[in-house]
Amino acid sequence: MRTHLFSAACHIKCLCSNHPRRRAKTACFMAFPLFLFCICNSVLAADVPMSDAELLPGKEVRITAPKTGKTFLLYIPVDYTDKRPFPVIFYYHGYRGTATTRMFRHITKGEGFIIIGMNYATDDYYKGHLPPTKTAPEKAFFHEVVALVSARLNIAMDYIFMAGYSQGGYSTTVLGEQLLDRLAGFLILGAGRRNVDTEPPPAELIRGHPIFYGAGELDDPHYPRAKRASGFYTEWGADVTFEGWPDETHSLSPKWSTKTKMREWLIAYGPAKQVKSGFEKAQIAENDRRLGEAFTLYAQIAEILPDTELCRIAKESAIRLTTQAETQLDQLKKAGDKKPYAEVVKALEMFRNTYSKSVFAARATQLLSELLNAKADALEKRARAAETQKNYARALQLYELYLTYFPEAKRYPEVQKHLKNLKNKTGTK
Repeated sequence: MRTHLFSAACHIKCLCSNHPRRRAKTACFMAFPLFLFCICNSVLAADVPMSDAELLPGKEVRITAPKTGKTFLLYIPVDYTDKRPFPVIFYYHGYRGTATTRMFRHITKGEGFIIIGMNYATDDYYKGHLPPTKTAPEKAFFHEVVALVSARLNIAMDYIFMAGYSQGGYSTTVLGEQLLDRLAGFLILGAGRRNVDTEPPPAELIRGHPIFYGAGELDDPHYPRAKRASGFYTEWGADVTFEGWPDETHSLSPKWSTKTKMREWLIAYGPAKQVKSGFEKAQIAENDRRLGEAFTLYAQIAEILPDTELCRIAKESAIRLTTQAETQLDQLKKAGDKKPYAEVVKALEMFRNTYSKSVFAARATQLLSELLNAKADALEKRARAAETQKNYARALQLYELYLTYFPEAKRYPEVQKHLKNLKNKTGTK
């Protein structure tokens, strides 16, 4: 059986042809509307380093990766917030194209997913040769982009998808298979598999791996290649979804996007799965009395798919834990005036540990600081009174106690300096 069906036809060399009939029949992307899938991108600012990029919801920026020196496009969804992690789609363009996010911005309606339009790191990949033995630069670029984006945005590291159309689809079957342990799924569009049925991916990694295959039913030769490749992935144990788009060629029509359930697939294997997994983790954390972790997870989950039942339950759980934590904090704050200082501190520290990884732990830390400073200030006041009465021995003793028991007090440096001056004044060593 032939092993490399990714032939010159896939490269769409007709884009450079002067033959009008051939060009009209087979041009890969040129007929597709600009608002969906044009190779050209909207006018962007000059390439910038990630540290200088202004990342705003609903905006796209072009970033230069410093190590590889390559550029990529970064689209931030309109509903982005750093309060929860967002899934990511890496998209690889077609033959002789440039980085673009347009297709998946349209499919996702600009919501729910961070989209990264990738250029290729090497000429081999840009020109469509796709050698599986020369992926090191491409993988290095991928890893660098993940590191750059995760340093600035809250990304769901367990929900990174790789996608591509035409050459980008074949690229996904090469790079994606070599990055299986980093990816939540593939979307292979208008393409088959680079190595057809040979050199299958590791069985333990491909088994159950979500793969979406899609191609126009009139797309010759890519539709039959896609059907064939989806069959092989199914035999290898992958979780394959296949779509044939009626009346579509390789040059997709404006109506193409009405014929796909790609967005539903992405939600099912991205946000919906993220919600289910997160909810299970939140329940385990709550049962283990790790209430801060549980609260944070519930609060994050509630915002992902707010109209779904599990997210509504998560929201109710977050509200319940909020009420519980607020009540406890209020009781501990009132106890500061009635119970021994050491007892209150111990209770607050236990509360902080229970609610670690949440805003309530920070509130407990703040309350501890307030109590500590109040106690320290009271001791300093007694020392100042003894000093005013010229009872220097008592004053020195109290100042020493301050420095011993309240090293984290706000006025510690001032008291330390004052004690030194008092010792010099009284000739005390």
